[in-house]
Amino acid sequence: MAQTKRNKALYRVANGYIIFFMLFSAWYSYTHAADLRKLGFPDYFRIELVAAKIIGASVLLWPYSPPRIKDWVYTGFLIAMVSALIAHICNRDPLSRILFVLTDLVLIFLSMRYVSRADLSDPKH
Repeated sequence: MAQTKRNKALYRVANGYIIFFMLFSAWYSYTHAADLRKLGFPDYFRIELVAAKIIGASVLLWPYSPPRIKDWVYTGFLIAMVSALIAHICNRDPLSRILFVLTDLVLIFLSMRYVSRADLSDPKH
């Protein structure tokens, strides 16, 4: 019982950060098109990325989202963060930006791990 509460707490913290980060990232990508062009991404991809991040964060926020759908959202976020990491490294961005993306990557892995361990069948999780 205590382990389940711990898993739920870890999931909530990691998931809350991911939702915040993805919504912030969507806003930033939308308002700073030139920064994404510097990374080599075309404008249409920026719009797709913004929409995907908003939809994914909304799915994670909705308490009735099935765990399997959440797994797909995490997988999509994981792919986006790996792409961002590669882009920042290839662009020779400052270490602070690379560490910021790495932190998000770690938290996505944590959420993926704890979403399967925590009993999230209760919609109020």
